[in-house]
Amino acid sequence: MLLPEPMSRILVIGTRKRLPDAIDLLYGLENVHVIDFETGEEGFTLGAPLPEASDASRKLLKLRSAEKDLEIDADSYSGAVPVSQVRSELDVSIAKLDDEVMVALESRNAKQLRLSEAQSRLAQLEPYRSIPLDVEMYRGYDNLEVLAGNVRSDPEPALEKALGGQYEMFAAKGGSFVVLFVSAKHVEEAQRILAESGFIEVPLPTGVGLPGDAAAALDNEIAKASEELDVANKEIARLNESYTPTIVASDEYLSIMVEKAELPLRMGATAHSFILEAWVPTSSYEAVTAAFASKFGDAVHLELLENKGREEHHADEGEIKMEGGLDTAEAVSLPMKEEPPVKLEHGRNTGRFEFFVKLLSTPRYNEIDPTITVAIFFPMFFGLMVGDVGYGLPFIVLGLLGLKRCKSAEWRGISTMLFYGGIWAVFFGLFLFGDMMGIEFTHAPHAKELVEGWATPTWATLLGIDIPHTLFTIGGFDVNLGYFTKLGSVQILLYGSLWIGIAHLLTGLALGFYNMMLRHGLKAAILEKLSWILVFIGFACLLPVVIDVLIRGNDISFSDPLLLAGIGLFVVGMLMALKGEGGSALIEMPEVMSNTLSYTRLIAIGMSKAGMALAFNYISLGLIAGIGTAAGATSNPVMLIAALLIFVVGHLMIFMLAILSAGLHGIRLQYVELFKKFYEGGGVDFDPLKIRRKHTVEE
Repeated sequence: MLLPEPMSRILVIGTRKRLPDAIDLLYGLENVHVIDFETGEEGFTLGAPLPEASDASRKLLKLRSAEKDLEIDADSYSGAVPVSQVRSELDVSIAKLDDEVMVALESRNAKQLRLSEAQSRLAQLEPYRSIPLDVEMYRGYDNLEVLAGNVRSDPEPALEKALGGQYEMFAAKGGSFVVLFVSAKHVEEAQRILAESGFIEVPLPTGVGLPGDAAAALDNEIAKASEELDVANKEIARLNESYTPTIVASDEYLSIMVEKAELPLRMGATAHSFILEAWVPTSSYEAVTAAFASKFGDAVHLELLENKGREEHHADEGEIKMEGGLDTAEAVSLPMKEEPPVKLEHGRNTGRFEFFVKLLSTPRYNEIDPTITVAIFFPMFFGLMVGDVGYGLPFIVLGLLGLKRCKSAEWRGISTMLFYGGIWAVFFGLFLFGDMMGIEFTHAPHAKELVEGWATPTWATLLGIDIPHTLFTIGGFDVNLGYFTKLGSVQILLYGSLWIGIAHLLTGLALGFYNMMLRHGLKAAILEKLSWILVFIGFACLLPVVIDVLIRGNDISFSDPLLLAGIGLFVVGMLMALKGEGGSALIEMPEVMSNTLSYTRLIAIGMSKAGMALAFNYISLGLIAGIGTAAGATSNPVMLIAALLIFVVGHLMIFMLAILSAGLHGIRLQYVELFKKFYEGGGVDFDPLKIRRKHTVEE
């Protein structure tokens, strides 16, 4: 569909005792998009959660705490548990889980703390291992200070000069760590000298005995604590494996319960009633009405407020007044909600391109959905920029692998684009350019010797087989392996890219005309969109004349029908645009040329890849003897290996660059050039109430 699905706005009013059943029905319908209630309406407040919300939230908090502690990855778990089993075992499972996990975590944390403390003490002792002093000798002095730390240079000459024999210094092997005993009255001078040596203080050790002995004891303690910690971690891993199905399924069950119980927070309420406003697809309105009538009869009132059209207006908020026939019998006053949510309907393959549209923005309700244009043009432009059989085939394979293995909408969209982009790359590489990995299949009449003195290699000559240039003939038209070369037919290919651009832009303007007509009427569409269609058609008529004069050097003929038609259409279009848009049309006029010239990238990207392929091909082929590519070349295994490496690595690099350049420039032409002509975006996705299950199943 070119337009989002039509929407209808409904109003639902019922008594509070019917609210839980109404919520169950709304979720079961899976096609009701709730409009959040706006506070400030006289007589109405926001609704309150259902009573079960508090208990379910408390249990859910416990479960998620255990899930985090056990490092459970719910996304990687694919199992499912019956809802009835989850419901019947929930309280027992949570209580048991709470006890077991708490005990296991406390045990692991205690062992982790013990290990960390031992490692910290060992790190503190480590610098003192080579100092032959008992640990207790570093503390307990009244008139003596102990300074220990790392130094960049030996401080002892300066200490000897300043303090004489009034100090004692011990140094570790290498001299980078020192321990200095100095009287309290000389400590400031000692600190100054140490600072000049780059002194960085190290905390004094605690305990008794030699540092080496204490360190050995700590080594044993660390080893034991590590073993105990491994046991505790294995217990946590066992609990993870054992409780993952329960936790994941219970989390999903409670999440659904909480979501449903908190839905009243999106409704209006009085002491005795609830009120809900929502959007439903127009095609589903009758089914929704029938479902409410079947379940509630007259106990819940459902009313159609409007079938939302596509026209755009900015009227003040209106009011809907109705007198309820319910026990509450209260007047309802609600603001109009003008912008419906957007529900896009596409086939499987086209729908995967929604990713690229929504990557920019969701379409508005009253504008054309551009997904179909992206699905057509993006792979085609990608394939044209790649334009090589050798690069196109891997894209097809990558696309198929992605579609087979990827589950997310994003990667399936990218995989689909690569698959169809690869098909187009093979098509253009086979029939338009007739080459694979920068080498033509066979000598063609249009081929040129791009490097003087070198024979142009072809797959026919390399493989020693006869490959016909003309494959077959249809109705007198020859279907050939290539009509142009990327590096030899530059002028005509660039010229062709301009025509592709004009066709692409005219498509966008035509869609813009339709959008404008829907939203603002035919007059606005004619003045603001048809005007630019005429400008572009006029430009298209003038383009051959300009090319003929500037490129071919021919004289301009003022009687040329194309010239006259182009000028006429251009002038009429600009006058209409000035009438519709005012002076801003003059600002937009230069875009006619710049927009069109942007499409030269379709060929420029392919030319750059072809130039790189040519370089790698001639280098690699020049290293191989016996194929006539380089006079005097010598054949040996080393040169052969080098040639193959250059060929493979070079083309692999070109392939990777093709993904980036063709992908980025291909989507840029959609976003910047095409979308600018008709697409506004900024819509809201249709998000119906729906129970989404992955780890639980209803029986």
